[in-house]
Amino acid sequence: MAKARLMRLPEDRYYAAGEHLWVKVEGGRARLGMDELGCWAAGSIAHVELHHPGKRLARVGAAFGTLEANKFVGALRTPLRGTIQEVNRDLLKNPRLLNTDPYGEGWLAVLEPSHLTEDLAPLVHGRAAIIHYAREKTAEYRRRGILPEEADDIQVVVR
Repeated sequence: MAKARLMRLPEDRYYAAGEHLWVKVEGGRARLGMDELGCWAAGSIAHVELHHPGKRLARVGAAFGTLEANKFVGALRTPLRGTIQEVNRDLLKNPRLLNTDPYGEGWLAVLEPSHLTEDLAPLVHGRAAIIHYAREKTAEYRRRGILPEEADDIQVVVR
């Protein structure tokens, strides 16, 4: 019997689809995290390393850390240019926060963006675009066998 699983994608975020990262603009700064689909696809997250505050990220796609999980090992690549202001020290101690609370306690870093409007423009934003992104990526990951079996009936929730 198929199990329904809810995939949450908050509507107040911008999504970098290729990297599975989200951006939440907070008073001129940008908080970055990993979206729930990326967390599911990566599997159990075992280790996260992040560059230190003060590090300048001069281009979109620059590495700002690394992630190790049972299905993925690789760089975390920024969707924005700017300077790292803060990293989530709790996440560094407990990487599973990404799996259990990716939109809350599992955030990655806060940036002081240098080209915010320009860098946000190509990201996925708005209810219809978010739903389209989630459905397309979910279908692709099912075809490729990336999603876990318990995620066979995913329902997208955008709030």
